[in-house]
Amino acid sequence: MFEWIKNINNKIKDLNTSVNEYKKETDNQAMPNIAFINRAKKLLDRNEPELAKECIYQALAISDRDAIAYKYLGICDEKLGNLSDALTSYRKSAELNSQDKNIWYKLGMVQVNLKQYSEAENSFEAAHKVTPVNTDVETGWGMALLKQKKYTQAHEKFINAIKINRYNFSALLLAAIVEVRLKQYDDAYQKLAFLIKTNPTEACMYEFANLNFIKDNYEDAIKYGIYSLEYNAKMLPAYLLLGKIYSIQQNHEKSEIYYKQAEAHELTNETIYVEWGYSLVRNFRFEDAKNIFEKALKENENSEGATLGLKLCNAELGIEVSDIEPKDDAYTCELKGLYEKSNGNLSGAIEMFKTALSKDDKEIYNYYRLAKCYEQTNNDTMIRDSYDKLNKYAPDFTKGLIDYARYLISKNEIKDAQRKLRKAEKQEPDNQELLNMLFYTSYILVKDDVCEYNVKEAVTLANRITDFKYPELRVELENILENLKK
Repeated sequence: MFEWIKNINNKIKDLNTSVNEYKKETDNQAMPNIAFINRAKKLLDRNEPELAKECIYQALAISDRDAIAYKYLGICDEKLGNLSDALTSYRKSAELNSQDKNIWYKLGMVQVNLKQYSEAENSFEAAHKVTPVNTDVETGWGMALLKQKKYTQAHEKFINAIKINRYNFSALLLAAIVEVRLKQYDDAYQKLAFLIKTNPTEACMYEFANLNFIKDNYEDAIKYGIYSLEYNAKMLPAYLLLGKIYSIQQNHEKSEIYYKQAEAHELTNETIYVEWGYSLVRNFRFEDAKNIFEKALKENENSEGATLGLKLCNAELGIEVSDIEPKDDAYTCELKGLYEKSNGNLSGAIEMFKTALSKDDKEIYNYYRLAKCYEQTNNDTMIRDSYDKLNKYAPDFTKGLIDYARYLISKNEIKDAQRKLRKAEKQEPDNQELLNMLFYTSYILVKDDVCEYNVKEAVTLANRITDFKYPELRVELENILENLKK
C-alpha cells in the first residue's frame, strides 16, 4: 500500500543527486546545458569520447544554438575517427561563434585530413583573423598550402610559425620538406641537422636520409634511413628509400632485404610493389620485376607505374608492346627506345635511351642498351664509351662484362677481353659461357707467349668447364705442355 510513497521518495533522492551534480558542474545555475558540457570535458580527459558525446547531445537538447556544445561534439567525433561528422559540428560551431579562438583551426585541420585543402586554406585564414599571432594556425595554413603544391606560400607560413615559436618542431620539419621541394638544400640541411639532435623522430630521420640521397651522399642516406626504422619499424618511406639506394648501388641482395622487411610488416600496397619493381628493373632482373609489378596491379588495377613497368619488362623480354603513353619520363623514354629498336629504327632508339639517361642518370642499364645499338651501327667509339660507363656504374653486371669482352675479342684485343672476363668470373664462377670465352682468350694469349705456367693454367681452366666447346684446343695445349716437359 505504501509502495507509491517509496517511489516518490526515490524520485526525490534522484532529483537531489542530479541537482547536486549540476551545481558542482556549472557556476551559472541558469544554464544547465553547461553542466553537460563540463561533464563531457571530464569524460574526454578520461578518454571516454562515446560517453562524452551522450552528454553533448543532452546539452544540445536543452539548446541547439550552443557553439561550445557543437565544438565539443566535433572533438568527440574527431577522437572517434568520425571526421565527416566532426567537420559538420565544427562548421556549425563556427557559424554560431565566428570569434572562437580555436574553432577555425580545428575546422581547418579536419579539412586537411579530409583532403579538402582549399577549404582548409580559407579556414586558417579565418583563424588568422581571430588570432593573428598563432604558431599552430600558421603551421596548419602552411600544411593546406603544401598539399596544394603552393610551395613558396607554404614556406612563408612555416617560417612565420617558427618566428612565433622557434621550438615548433613540426613547422621546422615542414619548412625543411618544402625547402627540399624548392631545391633550397642548404637551408633544409641546417633545419634537419638541428631536428635530429634536438627532437629526433622517424620523420626527421627519414627526411634527412632523403636529403642526403638527393645530394648523392648514399652512406649518410643509408645511415639515417636505418635510424628512421629504429624509431618506427613501420616507416614505409624509409624501406622504399633503402631499397632504392641499394638497387642504384647494384646491391640486389640488400635491396631485396628492405622490400621484404616492409612486406613482413604488412606494409603492402601499390607503392611498395611499384618501387620494388623498378629496383629490380634497375638491377636488370626483368622476370622478377614483372612478377612484382603484377602484385602492384592486384593492389590497384589502374596503377600507371605498374602498367608502365610491366610493359618495359615485356619489351626487354621480347614481348611486343603497344599503346605507349605520350609521356616523357625516363621509363617511358626507355620503352619508346625499345620499341624503336625492335622496329629497326636505331637512331630513334639511341635518342630515346640518351633522353632517358638525361632525365635520370641512375638508370644505368641504358648504357647497355646504347652499346647494343651502337654495335649494330658499327660506331666503335660509342660502343666502347657505352660499355665503359656501364662497367663503371655497374661493375658486377656480368652480362655487360661478357658482351664487352666478346666485342673486344672481335677486335682482336684479347688481353683487355680477358681482363673483363676475369672480373665477370668473380661474380659468376660457374657461368659456362663466360668460362669458355675465358679459355679461348687464354688459349690465344698462350699461343702468343708459350710458357709452361700459362699452358698449365689454360688446361686447368678447361678442366673446370662442364659444357666445354673447344676440346681440340685443349688437346693442342696438352700436346704443347708435353713437349715443354721433354
